[in-house]
Amino acid sequence: MRVMITVFPARAHFLPLVPYAWALQSAGHDVCVVAPPGYPTGVADPDFHEAVTAAGLKSVTCGQPQPLAVHDRDDPGFAAMLPTALESERYVRALGISEEERPTWDVFYHFALLAIRDYHPPQPRQDVDQVIEFARVWQPDLVLWDAWFPSGAVAARVTGAAHARVLVAPDYTGWATERFAAAEPAAGVTNPLAETLRPLAERHGVEVDDETLLGQWTVNPFPAPMNPPTGLTNVPVRYVPYTGASVMPAWLYAPPSRPRVALSLGVSARAFLKGDWGRTAKLLEAVAGLDIEVIATLNDNQLAESGPLPDNVHTLDYVPLDQLLPTCSAIIHHGSTGTFAAASAAGVPQLVCDTDEPLLLFAEDTPAGIEWDFTCQKQLTATLTSRVVTEYGAGVRIDHQRQSAEQIREELRRVLAEPAFREGAERIRDDRDSAPSPVELVPLLVELTKRHRRYEEAAR
Repeated sequence: MRVMITVFPARAHFLPLVPYAWALQSAGHDVCVVAPPGYPTGVADPDFHEAVTAAGLKSVTCGQPQPLAVHDRDDPGFAAMLPTALESERYVRALGISEEERPTWDVFYHFALLAIRDYHPPQPRQDVDQVIEFARVWQPDLVLWDAWFPSGAVAARVTGAAHARVLVAPDYTGWATERFAAAEPAAGVTNPLAETLRPLAERHGVEVDDETLLGQWTVNPFPAPMNPPTGLTNVPVRYVPYTGASVMPAWLYAPPSRPRVALSLGVSARAFLKGDWGRTAKLLEAVAGLDIEVIATLNDNQLAESGPLPDNVHTLDYVPLDQLLPTCSAIIHHGSTGTFAAASAAGVPQLVCDTDEPLLLFAEDTPAGIEWDFTCQKQLTATLTSRVVTEYGAGVRIDHQRQSAEQIREELRRVLAEPAFREGAERIRDDRDSAPSPVELVPLLVELTKRHRRYEEAAR
């Protein structure tokens, strides 16, 4: 069958999908990855197609490079799409969102919805129109679409293809869609995700219903404790970490002579955020003097606020975690789902950086450009990831705002010394391994495609 994978043109969104594409392609299916060309803003990757072809996959670049609708102020109505405290709080009150649910809402409203609006403004974009036009011509049997790039659902509905959301983050959009559907009419609110997708859908004669917003099913690689509660049809799959192909350095061939600890604070945020809020400096101070070897995947931006490196710290701009972590006794990281998945696959105890702050992003249009107010000093999923790690007993949560370097050092000593943390990490790995692999998922995808493909629509 023909499988079209469509995704927000950024490596962070694409790389988690590569194992699915490989599995389908190896089973003899015709797979292509379809996306706009991106744009050099730090949000979308201008050379996105290179990541696709480097993975050995067919890349289809649709349309011409175009500034992003919101981040680059390209759409005339961009100011109305900026996240504001007033709008967010209105929704929170209308939906009756609890304090426990607030972090899930904040990621949906302040980050997921904003990213979706970049490619789905009130005036549909030429690059996204071309994604749908490609689908008309190519006639896929199955469309797998990134939940943060829902134009894939429109492409599927236009062609009659079966289609599924593929989650690259916990299901914030599914959770929000169900909350809006359950809201009392008197609340007077409509789902902003539905309204964001509506202009593109109506342009192509597609109804904005539950299937368009949520897919016919959802491919979900996240363990149950990481998922917001929904009643959606989920197809579980094992998260197989992939961060790109590279040559394995010789120093990773043999086991280290003393405990090795990885320190990774991500590669996405450092592209557009300067410095690291003093977090890196405190972490380096915490590991100094310990009888361990620290491999820190940090660039000059992240190290800018730090002094001389401790003798036991070796820095690299980047090394794939699936190469590094099997040699490590622990990892200190920023709490992304990708790093959590890599550590889980390796069965390595985790120290997850988090803070007690709410995760908020506001913006205001000014004559000098958009003024972004992002004061939160943590990664989007850090609170969720740290909770899951501690619930499994697979590590600890550390907070650079509240803890001293000495307190963090003691937490690291404890994680390295107490066998219970390794046992917790092995429990996470065992739960992960119990889910079907991408290869095992392929026959089910074929069966679901046969069940949901609408050939009469494709023949129009």
